[in-house]
Amino acid sequence: MASGEKNRLGKSICAGFPLKTKHPPVRAEAVHAFGEIPEEVMRHAMVVPDSVTVRSAHQFVAVLRAKLEEDQDVDLDLSSLAEVDLAFIEIIYSARGQWARAGRDLRLTQPASGAVAALLQRAGFLTDLTPPDIEFWFHGELPQ
Repeated sequence: MASGEKNRLGKSICAGFPLKTKHPPVRAEAVHAFGEIPEEVMRHAMVVPDSVTVRSAHQFVAVLRAKLEEDQDVDLDLSSLAEVDLAFIEIIYSARGQWARAGRDLRLTQPASGAVAALLQRAGFLTDLTPPDIEFWFHGELPQ
Protein backbone atom coordinates (compact mmCIF):
# COMPACT_ATOMS: atom_id res chain seq x y z
CA MET A 1 0.00 0.00 0.00
CA ALA A 2 1.19 3.49 -0.73
CA SER A 3 1.46 6.19 1.88
CA GLY A 4 -1.85 8.01 2.38
CA GLU A 5 -3.99 4.99 1.51
CA LYS A 6 -6.60 3.60 3.88
CA ASN A 7 -6.96 0.01 5.06
CA ARG A 8 -10.28 -1.83 5.05
CA LEU A 9 -11.21 -0.21 8.36
CA GLY A 10 -10.51 3.27 7.06
CA LYS A 11 -7.29 3.68 9.07
CA SER A 12 -4.37 5.54 7.49
CA ILE A 13 -1.55 3.35 6.26
CA CYS A 14 2.07 4.50 6.26
CA ALA A 15 4.66 2.26 4.61
CA GLY A 16 2.36 -0.75 5.02
CA PHE A 17 1.99 -0.07 8.74
CA PRO A 18 -1.31 1.09 10.28
CA LEU A 19 -0.82 4.56 11.67
CA LYS A 20 -3.26 4.91 14.56
CA THR A 21 -3.68 8.27 16.21
CA LYS A 22 -6.01 9.19 19.02
CA HIS A 23 -5.81 12.85 18.16
CA PRO A 24 -5.01 14.75 14.99
CA PRO A 25 -1.77 16.72 14.94
CA VAL A 26 -1.98 19.71 17.23
CA ARG A 27 -0.15 23.01 17.34
CA ALA A 28 2.03 23.34 20.41
CA GLU A 29 3.25 26.73 21.57
CA ALA A 30 5.90 27.28 24.16
CA VAL A 31 6.55 30.57 25.89
CA HIS A 32 10.17 31.64 25.85
CA ALA A 33 11.75 32.65 29.17
CA PHE A 34 11.50 36.29 28.08
CA GLY A 35 7.81 35.99 27.19
CA GLU A 36 8.30 35.66 23.44
CA ILE A 37 6.31 33.01 21.63
CA PRO A 38 8.46 31.03 19.18
CA GLU A 39 7.10 29.77 15.87
CA GLU A 40 4.44 27.12 16.11
CA VAL A 41 5.62 23.54 16.07
CA MET A 42 3.55 20.75 14.57
CA ARG A 43 3.24 17.84 17.00
CA HIS A 44 1.97 14.45 15.98
CA ALA A 45 0.44 12.03 18.49
CA MET A 46 1.22 8.47 17.40
CA VAL A 47 -0.23 5.38 19.05
CA VAL A 48 2.44 2.67 19.08
CA PRO A 49 1.02 -0.70 17.95
CA ASP A 50 0.31 -3.44 20.49
CA SER A 51 3.47 -5.36 19.55
CA VAL A 52 6.94 -4.07 18.72
CA THR A 53 9.42 -6.92 18.69
CA VAL A 54 12.37 -7.90 16.56
CA ARG A 55 9.87 -9.37 14.05
CA SER A 56 7.96 -6.11 13.58
CA ALA A 57 10.74 -3.62 14.30
CA HIS A 58 11.28 -2.70 10.64
CA GLN A 59 7.69 -1.48 10.35
CA PHE A 60 7.93 0.65 13.47
CA VAL A 61 11.27 2.11 12.33
CA ALA A 62 9.78 2.99 8.93
CA VAL A 63 6.95 4.96 10.56
CA LEU A 64 9.31 6.80 12.90
CA ARG A 65 11.70 7.59 10.04
CA ALA A 66 8.81 9.02 8.00
CA LYS A 67 7.78 11.26 10.91
CA LEU A 68 11.36 12.51 11.30
CA GLU A 69 11.55 13.25 7.56
CA GLU A 70 8.22 15.14 7.80
CA ASP A 71 9.96 17.39 10.33
CA GLN A 72 7.37 16.73 13.02
CA ASP A 73 7.72 16.47 16.77
CA VAL A 74 6.15 13.21 17.92
CA ASP A 75 4.37 12.18 21.10
CA LEU A 76 4.39 8.37 21.39
CA ASP A 77 1.36 6.83 23.07
CA LEU A 78 2.41 3.45 24.51
CA SER A 79 -0.98 2.62 26.05
CA SER A 80 -1.68 -0.13 23.48
CA LEU A 81 1.80 -1.67 23.67
CA ALA A 82 1.55 -5.11 25.28
CA GLU A 83 4.30 -7.17 23.61
CA VAL A 84 7.76 -5.63 23.54
CA ASP A 85 11.36 -6.74 23.44
CA LEU A 86 14.77 -5.07 23.41
CA ALA A 87 14.33 -4.09 19.76
CA PHE A 88 11.77 -1.50 20.89
CA ILE A 89 14.09 -0.02 23.51
CA GLU A 90 16.98 0.14 21.02
CA ILE A 91 14.76 1.82 18.42
CA ILE A 92 13.59 4.42 20.93
CA TYR A 93 17.13 5.22 22.15
CA SER A 94 18.29 5.60 18.55
CA ALA A 95 15.24 7.69 17.59
CA ARG A 96 15.76 10.02 20.56
CA GLY A 97 19.28 10.74 19.34
CA GLN A 98 18.14 11.29 15.75
CA TRP A 99 15.35 13.64 16.84
CA ALA A 100 17.74 15.60 19.08
CA ARG A 101 20.32 15.98 16.27
CA ALA A 102 17.53 17.24 14.00
CA GLY A 103 16.43 19.77 16.63
CA ARG A 104 13.10 17.98 17.04
CA ASP A 105 11.30 16.56 20.08
CA LEU A 106 10.34 12.92 20.66
CA ARG A 107 8.53 12.15 23.88
CA LEU A 108 6.01 9.82 25.51
CA THR A 109 2.43 10.93 26.14
CA GLN A 110 2.52 9.28 29.57
CA PRO A 111 5.25 7.70 31.72
CA ALA A 112 6.37 4.21 30.70
CA SER A 113 4.49 1.49 32.54
CA GLY A 114 3.40 -2.11 32.09
CA ALA A 115 5.43 -4.13 29.60
CA VAL A 116 7.81 -1.28 28.79
CA ALA A 117 8.68 -0.45 32.41
CA ALA A 118 9.08 -4.17 33.18
CA LEU A 119 11.42 -4.61 30.21
CA LEU A 120 13.49 -1.57 31.20
CA GLN A 121 13.83 -3.10 34.69
CA ARG A 122 14.67 -6.65 33.50
CA ALA A 123 17.23 -5.39 30.99
CA GLY A 124 19.02 -3.25 33.59
CA PHE A 125 18.21 0.12 32.05
CA LEU A 126 16.90 1.49 35.37
CA THR A 127 20.19 1.08 37.25
CA ASP A 128 22.09 4.02 35.72
CA LEU A 129 19.46 6.31 34.23
CA THR A 130 20.53 9.84 33.40
CA PRO A 131 18.23 12.77 34.23
CA PRO A 132 17.19 13.06 30.53
CA ASP A 133 16.35 9.32 30.53
CA ILE A 134 14.27 9.68 33.69
CA GLU A 135 12.47 12.63 32.14
CA PHE A 136 11.83 10.78 28.88
CA TRP A 137 10.73 7.39 30.20
CA PHE A 138 9.04 8.40 33.46
CA HIS A 139 8.34 12.14 33.13
CA GLY A 140 10.78 12.93 35.91
CA GLU A 141 9.75 10.39 38.54
CA LEU A 142 11.13 6.86 38.77
CA PRO A 143 8.52 4.18 39.45
CA GLN A 144 8.57 2.70 42.95
